[in-house]
Amino acid sequence: MRTAEEYCRKGLELLSNGDYHDAAEKIWASVKTATMALTRRYLGRVAPPKGVYWRDFVASAFIKAGLPRERAEEEAGYFIDVRDRLHGGCFYGVFYEEREHRPLMERARDYLSLVKKLVKTGVE
Repeated sequence: MRTAEEYCRKGLELLSNGDYHDAAEKIWASVKTATMALTRRYLGRVAPPKGVYWRDFVASAFIKAGLPRERAEEEAGYFIDVRDRLHGGCFYGVFYEEREHRPLMERARDYLSLVKKLVKTGVE
């Protein structure tokens, strides 16, 4: 989790300096790293088995960690949004829109805080 937190810190620093594309990639790295810690802890693996969608895989880890299904699906949706919109659209697509991308980046701190607590102790 320390690595995820460092990626997040660096991403938010880059964001504040106007380096949106690199900030997006650092935030993606932080969310992905934290999510891998969660899925490793609760599912015993860092990637879904063949035929299982990422959204379902991540949601199932949150559910096993004790979150209600609705909240687990919301958090899994955030993971997918960060992957697709920050990693894909902003970093690789070199496309940044303040009102679309900044909230995703800023939410990363809350996501990391939740995941850190769940990896450490389970239900919030």
